[in-house]
Amino acid sequence: MPVYGIRYGLDISTSALVLTALVIGNTVFQFPVGWLADRFPHRTVLAGCASLAAIMLGLLPIVMATPWMWPVLVLAGTAGYGIYTVSLASLGSRFDGIELINGSASFAMVWGIGALVGSMSGGWSMMLYGPDGLPWHLALVHLLLVLGLCWRAYALKRSS
Repeated sequence: MPVYGIRYGLDISTSALVLTALVIGNTVFQFPVGWLADRFPHRTVLAGCASLAAIMLGLLPIVMATPWMWPVLVLAGTAGYGIYTVSLASLGSRFDGIELINGSASFAMVWGIGALVGSMSGGWSMMLYGPDGLPWHLALVHLLLVLGLCWRAYALKRSS
């Protein structure tokens, strides 16, 4: 995100604050996201987080370098990092014992691979489409998650 800010024309210190705004969204709103995950089905909260992240990331090119970019970044961070929080809660509620240990290890490994692949593909998106390629790419990934969650809900409903 700091590279995105610099490529967008922001100065270095403001570009660093772009990432800080995302992290603030995660930190400040971690408890409300957890509260939602405790009261609603995890897949519903995941779909809500992914949808909100996609919308905010889609809005980011429109509001970048305006005062509106800060609340958009905070909400994008809340929703994007909320996916991690709710995914771990879902894992913890579904498994225990050795299955939970194996699931947590697998989750961490896949999350790390996603971070590596996501960083590279986000960089490629910026190279191909300019700075706005990054938020568009991230919005598309979140939309794919929403579609996957909807498909899974449909498959589960159909099989029961």
